[in-house]
Amino acid sequence: MRSAGQMLDETPAKKPKVCSAGDTSGGDAASADRLSALPDEVLHHVMSFLRAWEVARTCVLSRRWRHVWASAPCVDLRVWRLGRHCAPPDRFAKFAYRFLLQREASAPVDTLRLLSSPGYGGHRYRQSPPSDEPEYYSSDDVDAWIRAAIKRRARVIQLTAHPKDETYSGFWHANIVSCHLKVLVLSESLLSDRTLRQLSSRCPSLEVLDLKKCSLKGSEISSASLRSLTIVECSVMQDLTIASPNLLSLRCFKPYHRAPLFQNMGSITTATIMLDDSFLHVGYENDNEFIHKTAHDEGSDSDCSVENDPPYSSDSCSDASTCEFVEILTDSEDEQCDDHGQGPDHCKHCKCNHGPYCYGRRNRFDVDKILGGHNVLHSLSNATNLELLAGAGEVILNRELKTCPVFGNLKTLSLGEWCITADFYPLISLLQHSPNLERLFIELKLYDDDDTEEEMEDSTKLVGRSFACTHLKIVKIKCLEYEYKVHLLADLFTDNGVPVEKIFVRRQSICHYIKPVA
Repeated sequence: MRSAGQMLDETPAKKPKVCSAGDTSGGDAASADRLSALPDEVLHHVMSFLRAWEVARTCVLSRRWRHVWASAPCVDLRVWRLGRHCAPPDRFAKFAYRFLLQREASAPVDTLRLLSSPGYGGHRYRQSPPSDEPEYYSSDDVDAWIRAAIKRRARVIQLTAHPKDETYSGFWHANIVSCHLKVLVLSESLLSDRTLRQLSSRCPSLEVLDLKKCSLKGSEISSASLRSLTIVECSVMQDLTIASPNLLSLRCFKPYHRAPLFQNMGSITTATIMLDDSFLHVGYENDNEFIHKTAHDEGSDSDCSVENDPPYSSDSCSDASTCEFVEILTDSEDEQCDDHGQGPDHCKHCKCNHGPYCYGRRNRFDVDKILGGHNVLHSLSNATNLELLAGAGEVILNRELKTCPVFGNLKTLSLGEWCITADFYPLISLLQHSPNLERLFIELKLYDDDDTEEEMEDSTKLVGRSFACTHLKIVKIKCLEYEYKVHLLADLFTDNGVPVEKIFVRRQSICHYIKPVA
């Protein structure tokens, strides 16, 4: 069978002919070919699910198909985790250049998907490919393909880390400058100050920026066009300010080294912030060459687009194990009896035998030792849907809560363990400043801390913990077991006028073991 490269070599170099939907010049067989009778737009949509070399092979199907590939708006050059796809051709870099050069001159590249250059032995070869790697291509090739896509008015560019690449891809010879680019999805890339400035000022149509496990070495992301920003497990190597007056959606999960500073986000409607102090304290070191590989990062067969990511929502689970709080009140004594006689290695509030450390741990870092995150609550004060997720004792959110703004538009609020302190101060403060709140979700994660339990039991006698949420329709508490915190929370809400019928508890059946830190 001829390779995709050979087929391109045999394709006429003249300008591709644009065929009409009713072209049946291929003979009697073509007249019965319903697929070929479809318009180019439909065929291009079908081709968007194929890799580039598979698209090239369609040129031999019939005269109708000979040039359809040359105007296909999606170019997918990902060579890893092919699944149902055919293997890429030998001398892949040469094929990719010919595929891009022989396209119809007037046809834009709407979408470019590719992987970073594979690395070998920790070294990124730039010129000479290893002799035993026919699929090899260099980082210079990657930059050239990105430049070609930008020149062809690309609207979507997705660069995913190759699983053999042990370094960050860095756009060393590619300027991200485009008035057409709308969506940029990057994983395990190094974004220098030059690149961040280009995204801020030289991409006036950029609406979606999705960064996963990237290294950010710049001082600012400032874009008036940006609508959606996702930052997942990125290393923020210096103080970074994010200012986007028209941003609607923000997702920031577990930044490393320091949390960004958010400013000028008056249009924000949905935001999720997940913090972990253990990655943000002074002295934390993260080797830039070390990358956590996941199935998603290794070039899965999905689009790897923002929409395909699993939901980062504290209420994303089904309601199969959710019940009204009144249903578990009568079971309280039985639950307490189940805790007796299990031995010292049995988790106090679950039925596993993984020792005393379970999912969720208390952070114990001084407020002066945590870097970044200033102004986070004030910048999100206009949100209608807000998730603030962190472990117990988290520093940044508790620090910013001292000057808590009024969340006048907030309808849905999701909170993590950080807001459940002995006196419920963080939770109560947020409720006092959310006058229009309708839906509240609280996720409890179990950790071994008998002193906290005693403190919380004593706190039930405290006064001055009032709040008024007259619009509150539902309170859902997610926990591992029906532990003491659930009952204290229920008492807190009922004491402040929330009917017990509006309180629901979702019980998780799995307890994730976390090995104690030495």
